[in-house]
Amino acid sequence: MFCFWVIGIRCSKCSKCVSTLSRLTCVDYLLKNVNPGLSRRFKIEDAFNFEDFTEEELARILDLKLKKQDLDATDPAKKVAIEHLARMKMRPNFGNAGEVENLITQAKTRVLERRNKLSASERPSDIVFTPEDFDPDFNREAKAAANLAKLFEDIIGHESVLQRLSNYQQMASVCRLRDLDPRDQIPMNFVFTGPPGRRQMKMSE
Repeated sequence: MFCFWVIGIRCSKCSKCVSTLSRLTCVDYLLKNVNPGLSRRFKIEDAFNFEDFTEEELARILDLKLKKQDLDATDPAKKVAIEHLARMKMRPNFGNAGEVENLITQAKTRVLERRNKLSASERPSDIVFTPEDFDPDFNREAKAAANLAKLFEDIIGHESVLQRLSNYQQMASVCRLRDLDPRDQIPMNFVFTGPPGRRQMKMSE
């Protein structure tokens, strides 16, 4: 989340406007610990707070950017794009509309590679993105169970933990089939505890 301040400064010869844009956590630390004098001029309670875009807003931004660049995408491709952006939102420093632009740029590279494999007669005149253009591993759910077993094949004595993770995978798949958000049903953050040497770091990675 970003905060935006505007403050007017007047003197006998001129009038100036100073604006400040920063992440809330960064500017809060600045005002309280680095330069407390700024807090007299920039009231954090008066800040304009810019929240992250919702998935619906990101979908609208995606449509607008595609239209502006004379591009198109299938409905399944757009769904994959929004799912990809939703995962990125859980990471720090999410770029919002900038992430949409980055995703389109990556999709352009992939679609050109895909088109280059076709003969000239097979290439469509318009560029239409497909799911694999936005996310080459978009079908990861179909291989999730096998990937989980392979990922932890060298882990011994943690069958209950693996079963729990497998259950979460199944719940996530059912949620998507029912068009529900898995984040509302299962946890997305985990804590691994135990004595040294029990491979907690390996499992968390």
